[in-house]
Order: sequence, then C-alpha cells, then structure tokens
Amino acid sequence: MSDTKTNRTYAWALQTDYATQKAIAAAAYKQLIVTDENTLEYQPRLNNNEDWSHGVNSPTEEWLEAHDVRVSHTIPGFAQELGKIFFLNMGDTVTTPSGGTVSRKHTFVPTDPAVTRQDKAVSYVEKVGAGWHKLMPSGVSDGFVLKGEGSGILTCDLSLVGSGKVVNNPAVTYPPTATPTVTNLSNLYKFYNTQVGITPNDGGSYTAPYACRYRSFEVAFKKTLLEEAGFKPGCANFLVPGNPNSGMIRSALEFDKQMLDFSFNVDMAAGTPEFEAVQDNRPINLTIAATGGIIEGAIPFELKVLISIAKYRTTKPVLVDGIWQFAIQGQAFFNTATNRLFQIELTNDVADYSAAF
Repeated sequence: MSDTKTNRTYAWALQTDYATQKAIAAAAYKQLIVTDENTLEYQPRLNNNEDWSHGVNSPTEEWLEAHDVRVSHTIPGFAQELGKIFFLNMGDTVTTPSGGTVSRKHTFVPTDPAVTRQDKAVSYVEKVGAGWHKLMPSGVSDGFVLKGEGSGILTCDLSLVGSGKVVNNPAVTYPPTATPTVTNLSNLYKFYNTQVGITPNDGGSYTAPYACRYRSFEVAFKKTLLEEAGFKPGCANFLVPGNPNSGMIRSALEFDKQMLDFSFNVDMAAGTPEFEAVQDNRPINLTIAATGGIIEGAIPFELKVLISIAKYRTTKPVLVDGIWQFAIQGQAFFNTATNRLFQIELTNDVADYSAAF
C-alpha cells in the first residue's frame, strides 16, 4: 500500500524525570503535528575483536556496547504547541493570569545551571505505515530554531536526543479506536510571519521598530548536550534491564553551554543604522514580537522574544526581488544584571505546561 499523510502519526508525553518512561495508558500521550516526514535515527554502537591477538587478521565476533537514538522535526507555529518546546528547553517557567478568564502569560527563561543541568524529558512515539511503530523514552531537546519568512506561518525546528532505548511495537493506540493512548489536538492558533515586528533599542538614537522594513527572522537557541557523559557504566542501565549484553543506555543527559544566535532580513534604510551598530560594536536591546488574534476580550495571542544584550556580528546588503535588504546576524550575551541570556513571553489559552503534554 502506498504511503499517505494519514499513515504517519507522532505523539509525545512529559516524563516525571529523565529515567522514567511515561506509562502507556488512555489519553496519556498528546498528538504531535509536524510538517516533515522524519523518523528516528538509530545507531547501535558495535565493537569487534579485529585487533586482538587471536591468530587471524579478520574479526571473528562482534558485540553490542551501547545505543544512540534521536529525531528532529519541524513544528508549525501553533501558539499552544510552541510553549511545549520552550518548556522542554527552558526549565525556569512562570505562568501568571493575563487579565482574562482562560488566557495565561507564560514566561520562559533558560535553565539555571546552578540549579540543574538536566532539562525535562519526554516519551516520544511515531508510527509510519503498517511496519514502523516505535517509542523513544527519555528524549531531551538540544535547543530550537524559531523562524518566520514571507507570508507563511512561523515554524520551529526541534531535535530530541534519547537515552538510546527504543521500544518496538509499543501498545500505543490512536483515534478513532476506543479509549486511545493518544489524544488528537484541536483548537490550535497559528502565528504568521505577517504578525511579527522587530524593535532594536540601543538606549539612545537607535530605537525605531523596523515596521514595514521587516522581512524575516530566525532565532536559534542551542545547548551542547553532554551525550557521552550520559553513558555511566556504574549505573548499569541497559536496553534490557540486568543484561549487559543488550547494550548500555544513557542514565542522564545534561547540558553544558547555552547559546542564542539570531538573524533577520530588513529593507535597507537611509544611513544604514545596522552597519553602524556593527562598526560601533553597539549593544542592542532586541524585541521580536508576534501579535495574533484575540483569545478573549482584548487579550490577543502573543509571542515575544526579549534579548536584553545583543550585538550584530555581520550585515551585508543583498538584492531580493529588486529590493536591497540587509541580512543581519547577531548573538545574545548573558545579562549579569537580570541573570539570564534571554527570555520568551507567550500569551495563550494553556493553563499549565506541566500538564499540557
């Protein structure tokens, strides 16, 4: 049978800790909507006795030492689903009322490494056609790339790195079966690139929003994960518990560095203030904001990326559709006054992200 979009489905659920897979039960997992066709990338870590002094110049046996698995997806810019990505990657989250009955403002700040280096983990499920049904527990994200271009919707690239364990043919069921494990999503709101505005502010003369000059943006938050350190022989964690021959899996997956890069394109202005900011090595307070439709009353869906100390690394004019634009790249710097690299504010109708998965 040929493959169709209906043959492909993904889901995930938040774990209580890194090691404990989310139990398979009715409505325990939520549908994950993606725009790509990616599946798990699994790599067994094998070894053999080729270099041993066993009397021949070829290996005579091979064995399994460990497992590695990961997956990457592009997720549409749903106001509710973006918060799940931020929640996984930014452990310091505060939710407050935003003046209405159902609307909430969620503030996400990168995890403080002095508190923990282990971010939240999910159990991830994918089903492709009739022959591929897999569950990857203990998936940790190594960052995200939020972007918008032209008149399209915002998208967010996400990667998950697992412990190495993969469960084949899990007892996960999907709608329309009775009491399915996976709950399908509904009533999602999409952010569009046409709702985005960028405002730079150097505290002086450079304070004007780009407004009609704005074209596109990309914000990339990356964490270097200590992947090899997660394999801890003393913990004796194996694909099959108690069986070392089944191969080791990670006991933890902590992060090391946290970095934020950004880029955006704007129509060239008289005086080229972007180029001057590079020449002066000028610190910029940068706000990237998307304001959408109404949740209730006068409260809209809203997304803000707030970078308090940003510096442009490169700018160059490029000709696009007959219009000269500036292609700008920059980097966020840690603000010791606020104790953060950046923060994201998201207003939507999700009550609590710890229960949203």
